[in-house]
Amino acid sequence: MESAFLCGREHQWVGGLELAGVGPAAIALSRGGAQKTYSYTDPNEDCVAFAIGKGGQLIVAADGHHGELGSESAVETILDGFAEEWTAARAPAEDEKAWRELGLDALLRANQSILEVAGRNNLPPAPTTFVLALIRPEEDLLLSLSVGDSHVFAVDRGIANELGTPKSDWKFTPFLGYEEAKRPLLAEYSIIQTRNLTDLRAIVLATDGLSEPGIGVVDPAREVCATVAQVELDTRQDQRAVETCRGVVETALRAHRRQKAGDNMGCAVLWIGH
Repeated sequence: MESAFLCGREHQWVGGLELAGVGPAAIALSRGGAQKTYSYTDPNEDCVAFAIGKGGQLIVAADGHHGELGSESAVETILDGFAEEWTAARAPAEDEKAWRELGLDALLRANQSILEVAGRNNLPPAPTTFVLALIRPEEDLLLSLSVGDSHVFAVDRGIANELGTPKSDWKFTPFLGYEEAKRPLLAEYSIIQTRNLTDLRAIVLATDGLSEPGIGVVDPAREVCATVAQVELDTRQDQRAVETCRGVVETALRAHRRQKAGDNMGCAVLWIGH
């Protein structure tokens, strides 16, 4: 398995952009295009990662709140405890129900890891929003997991569908990193979906540095769709994931500079189209 991990503690330059990619997978991370105008604990609390195995590719993004340790531990938990099995040649699940249960297992373990790292450091837990996408081409499978207001976009020709939007009747933004988040509660307040890969060009994860009112862009889905379309026209196949990451993050950074208000920005891409 090949993997890469970008964490906020290592990328704290306002206006900076760090990229990593291998084949169909890429990640990008920035502290933001302008200084934050709200109170925060650490300068960059976002993390992104990818993993590529013989049977599949996985991407993940986490947007930490009140500290960088929450997002770091959530992403590390996926890389260390789930990515190799999920991307192996042999699939660990055979049907939609089994994949949903595996997804919930991963969210529960990531939630627990946030609590554990806080305890080891004698700190309050640092909750995080969390998004993940896994594709397994031989099984024609996309699995997506979402807790909170980070984004999972499934991009087809001409449209970017949001797979992780919190439901309109929820009165709060869910996070990982709470003692109360046992299996029934996480099952209720996470969005776990499976679908086939037919007609998909790319899967794009983005933290809310792309979409936060007064900081990001007005229509993030449209911006993501336009970036994918432009990259498909202008870029050779082996660079499309990286250039999509670059384009999405640079779109966010321009919005931050224009509005003189920044936020951390993470993006992860799986390129599917040929």
